[in-house]
Amino acid sequence: MSKSKHLRIGETVLGTFTLGVGLFIAIDAWLTPSSAALAVVGPGLFPGLIAAGLIIVGLQLFHEGFLRRFTAEDFPELDWKAVFIVAIAVASQVVLLERFGWIISGTAVFVVCAMAFGSRSHVRNVLFGLALTTITYAVFDYGLDLDLPTGSYIEDLLDPSAAA
Repeated sequence: MSKSKHLRIGETVLGTFTLGVGLFIAIDAWLTPSSAALAVVGPGLFPGLIAAGLIIVGLQLFHEGFLRRFTAEDFPELDWKAVFIVAIAVASQVVLLERFGWIISGTAVFVVCAMAFGSRSHVRNVLFGLALTTITYAVFDYGLDLDLPTGSYIEDLLDPSAAA
């Protein structure tokens, strides 16, 4: 390990970019007009939360890269196969979401990502994925009154008369 007093370009640039995106989203969320009909959750709540997170992460990265001395350590080799599998799984959710809905598509993506990171307990992955997606579906659908997709195939199974 070696100590360095030099600027860490990567962290500084990434921190500056992340901070800029966070500020842009915060300003946009601030300028979004709110409606009197919206009681508790307005249109700027989630963008505001995302902006706050980006600003915090951007400031931390900027601080790490520009102001602190660091200890250079060897980083583990990136597992490109896992990165590729996760990217394909997340991208495939666009197709799966429309046909199979949030719960099934989210569970499938969770299981594939868990396998990409080395998990071999398939039953546990399916159960944990089902639990996570069912909870998020319930929170969004019933708690926030925001409809997540049920899926066209699932809707046909639930209401066979609509398919005819």
